[in-house]
Amino acid sequence: MPKSLKQWLDWQESLHPSEIDLGLDRVEQVLHRLLPACFDLKAKDNYPFTVITIAGTNGKGSTVAMLESILTEAGYRVGSYTSPHLLHYNERVKINQIPVKDELLCHSFERINEARSELTLTYFEFATLAAVDIFYQQSCEIVILEVGLGGRLDAVNIIEPDVALVTTIGIDHQDWLGSDRESIGIEKAGIYRKNKPAIFGDEDLPESIKRITEHQSLSFFQYSVNYHYKLRTQLSQQPQQSQQSQQWDWLFLDKNLDAQSDNVCRYNLPLPNLHGSAQLKNASNALMVLELLKQSCPVTQAEIKRGLQNVQLPGRFQIVSTEPLIILDVAHNVQATEVLRDSLRQLSKKAAKLHVIVGMLKDKEVLKVLSVLAPMVDSWRVIDLNTSRAMPAEEIAMLLKNNDELAQSVKTKVNCFHTFEQAYHDYNLNQRMFNSMDTLLVFGSFYTVTDAMNILTPLHQ
Repeated sequence: MPKSLKQWLDWQESLHPSEIDLGLDRVEQVLHRLLPACFDLKAKDNYPFTVITIAGTNGKGSTVAMLESILTEAGYRVGSYTSPHLLHYNERVKINQIPVKDELLCHSFERINEARSELTLTYFEFATLAAVDIFYQQSCEIVILEVGLGGRLDAVNIIEPDVALVTTIGIDHQDWLGSDRESIGIEKAGIYRKNKPAIFGDEDLPESIKRITEHQSLSFFQYSVNYHYKLRTQLSQQPQQSQQSQQWDWLFLDKNLDAQSDNVCRYNLPLPNLHGSAQLKNASNALMVLELLKQSCPVTQAEIKRGLQNVQLPGRFQIVSTEPLIILDVAHNVQATEVLRDSLRQLSKKAAKLHVIVGMLKDKEVLKVLSVLAPMVDSWRVIDLNTSRAMPAEEIAMLLKNNDELAQSVKTKVNCFHTFEQAYHDYNLNQRMFNSMDTLLVFGSFYTVTDAMNILTPLHQ
C-alpha cells in the first residue's frame, strides 16, 4: 500500500471509476465500520463533537474561516473541513486553523482503507472520512464541515449537523445539481434536519427551499428577515487624523420574543479581515450560527471581535500587492463574479486601468462570467490550465472576441498564454514599459489562483 501522502492521493484518484459519484450508501457504511462507537446508525445524536454544516454556491469558505477564527479565539478545539485546496492538500483538514500533518492523513487513510473492504471510494469521499476520523482522534469539540458539491448527496451529509447553513443559491455544477435555482435549492437544502436549526444566508430565497422548510416545519432563519447587519461610520478618535473608520452591528429578531424590536444585538464590531463586498453578509451568517449554538458553545463579544480581525482566507479577494494592486479571486460562476465586480468598484481607483489574467474550466458558464467583468476590463490575458477540465485559452479568447454581447466591451487586444507565469511576465513587461501602476486581477478558477500563488506569493512576502 502507499506510504507517502502523495502516493495515497495518486492511488485514491485511480481507485473509483468516476471522479464524482453522488450518494451516501458507500461512504456511510465505511464510516460506521471506521468509528462504530460514535457513528452508529441507531445513535446519530451521540456524536463526540458539535457539528456545523455549510453548503451554498458562494460564501462557504469565507463563512467557515470566520467561524473557525472566532471559535478558536474562544478556546475551543475546532476542526474544519473544506475543499478544494490551493497549494497543499493538508489545507482541507485543519485543527484550530492549522493544516494537519501528512502523518495524520496517511494514518487515517490506512484506517479507512481497512474499513472499506470491498467498497470503493472517490477521492473526495476518502478526504471526508479522513477529516471526520482525524477530528475524532484529535478530540475536537466543534467541527465545521463544508459541502463539496450540492448537499443532499454529498459525502459530508452523512454527518448529522447541529446547525445547517446554506449561504447562497446560484447557477453552478448544472450537470449534477440541475439547471435552475429551484432544482439546485432542493439539493442544497438536503443538509437541513427536521429537529435542528436551519439557516439561509441570502435575501433571495428559492421557492423550493421555502416549501421544504414549511413542509418539514423547520426552525428556520433567513438573512434579511430574521437577522441582518447595519454598517456604521465613525470619525477617528485621533485629532490629527481625518479619515473615518467603519464598524457594524449585528441584529437578530428572536422569534420567541417581541416582534417589534431587535432583541439580540452585537454592537460596534470590526470589519472582517477579508476584503470584498459580501463579507459582512458572510459574517452575519456566521454570527447567526453562533447565536443558535450559544447554549452549548458560548462566545463573548471580545472573542468575536478578535476572530473577525484575525481571520484569513487565501484566494478570496486576496490582495497580494498594493503597488501595483494585484488581486486574486477564485470566482468562477456568475453570482461570485458579480460580487467580485462590486468589490472592485468599491476598492479600485477611478484612474487605474484593470488588467485581467483568467483561466476557466469548460463546465462553467464562461461567457456569462466574462460578461460580468467585460465593461471594466482594459486588457485580457487568457491562460491554459493544467487539467483536463480546463477550457483552452484559445476558446476563451474566441468567446471574448466574437460574441456580439461583448463586442462593444472588448475593445482591447486579447492575448493567450500557455501558463500563468508567461501571462504575468507579459503584464509586468507592459507595466515597466509604460511606467504604470494599473490593477491586475487574477480570477476564474481555483486552478488559476493556485498557479498565481505559486508565482506571486514568494515575490510579495
